[in-house]
This record gives sequence, structure tokens and C-alpha cells, in this order.
Amino acid sequence: HTQNLVQGAPILVTQKHQENGYARAVIVNSGNANTCNANGIEIAEGMCALVREYTGIREEDVAVASTGVIGQPLSLQPISDGMQSLVDALSADGSVDAANAIMTTLLKQFAVEFEVDGVLCSIGGIAKGSGMIHPNMATMLAFLTTDCAISPEMLREALLEDVQDSFNMVSVDGDTSTNDMALI
Repeated sequence: HTQNLVQGAPILVTQKHQENGYARAVIVNSGNANTCNANGIEIAEGMCALVREYTGIREEDVAVASTGVIGQPLSLQPISDGMQSLVDALSADGSVDAANAIMTTLLKQFAVEFEVDGVLCSIGGIAKGSGMIHPNMATMLAFLTTDCAISPEMLREALLEDVQDSFNMVSVDGDTSTNDMALI
């Protein structure tokens, strides 16, 4: 999560939801960071509740991310209004659509396959943004998935180690977003 001292409500809610080490869904909005809002936690939790309502996935297994303007009210109404079409569009081949939906300027996605003890495993990821590029803010969001049989603790340790030599080595303008997130 972000190294900024100010953390957006989506960061706080996702941290709470990730205490068990698992995520089954991610819901992301753009245009509004849901940061420095009096009801930010309520909105972020509401987004997760909408995922439960439409998919049956428990809120505790949902990560939430937001990017956009800080300090502006965010309504659940547009998110609620779009949930059925989001769920209808879910597919095993939806990575490109998801990457396009979150991108700032360029499509960022990858996937790799590898063997562990003779078992084929995969890791895939999508990302957006690169920094707080004034006046157009670009929160860095990265979402990685894997089917590898690995404990959440080992996976977290690997991610924390790897971001030190990747995401945390990049600086665009010296600023960190309140909503930067890398999730696996």
C-alpha cells in the first residue's frame, strides 16, 4: 500500500479485508480517490457490499481501490447502477478489459507460466499509473493473481521483497499517491 502518510479509505478497507491473506475480487473506480471524505470508509465498504450482493463473494474477500480527485464526495449510486453490467462482463478472458478499464495512458498487463514440482502454475497482472503527475493524478495500482499453491504469508513476503526492487525504485515526480496499491 501507499507510503504516503495520508491513506485513502480504499487502502484502509483493503488492509482490513486482507488480514486473512485472501482476495477473490477487486472493485476499482476512477475519477474520485475516496480520500479525505467524511464517509470514505462507508463508501469503500459499500463498494465491497455491492460485490457481495451481485456475486456472493464475502466483503472480507474483496479489495477496493480508487483513483482520482482527492477530497470530493463519492456516491455509491453510479457504482450500484453499473454493477450488473460489470458482473455480466466477467470472464476468464477478461484481463484485457480490466486492464483497459483501469489504465491511465497505456495498457499494462502480463502473464507468466512456470513449473513447481512438475505442476504448471501461472501469475498474471494488470496495472495503471505511475505517480502523482500534476495536474493529472495517476495513482499506481497493480493487481496480481496466481493459481500457485503458496501460503498467503509466503506470497506476501515475496511481494514485499519484490516491490523493493521494482515499484519502490521508480519515481516520476517525487510524490506518492494516497491510494497507491500493489495487491497479489
